[in-house]
Amino acid sequence: MRASGPVVLLGPPGAGCSSVGHALAQTTGRVLTDLRTTVARELGVHPSTALVEVPEERYREAEARCACAALREAEDQFPAAVLALGSGCLDRDEVRAAVGRIRGAGGCVVALLARARALAARNGLDAPRSIALGDVHRQFTRMLRQREQACRELADVVVDTTGTTPCQAAEQVVQRCAAAAGS
Repeated sequence: MRASGPVVLLGPPGAGCSSVGHALAQTTGRVLTDLRTTVARELGVHPSTALVEVPEERYREAEARCACAALREAEDQFPAAVLALGSGCLDRDEVRAAVGRIRGAGGCVVALLARARALAARNGLDAPRSIALGDVHRQFTRMLRQREQACRELADVVVDTTGTTPCQAAEQVVQRCAAAAGS
């Protein structure tokens, strides 16, 4: 693991940023900041229903603000931070720049990815849906492609979480960050 900086976990919904982040923090003794939880707390809602209870534009603004603050805090906590960032805020230039600063300062940026079918199941999209909702799978697949590309562009390493437990994925993060650092 890159001992000189924090670990930033990026990934589309269902890739495991929160659960792998918890496992990684527990395994390494680092402090976890889970952006999804931080944003929900700021908005006064539950993380699992935040995007339903709050208009998306308001959520995304809070998400970007919280991401930048968490990345600044992670810089201050060298090397004791794990930041589960996700991918929803990666279209914001200020967030991408802050991730780049962490990376440039010796942090390890990890893209957690998984097969689309696994991500659909993890997000509850593997059940029949009303036609009134439109083509949910096409929309989800399009969003996954965009977010996966953004994650790959910023990442030092990629970990596929398909068929892994959070602890197994966390171990892969440790190994791949160490290899990327040349340890």
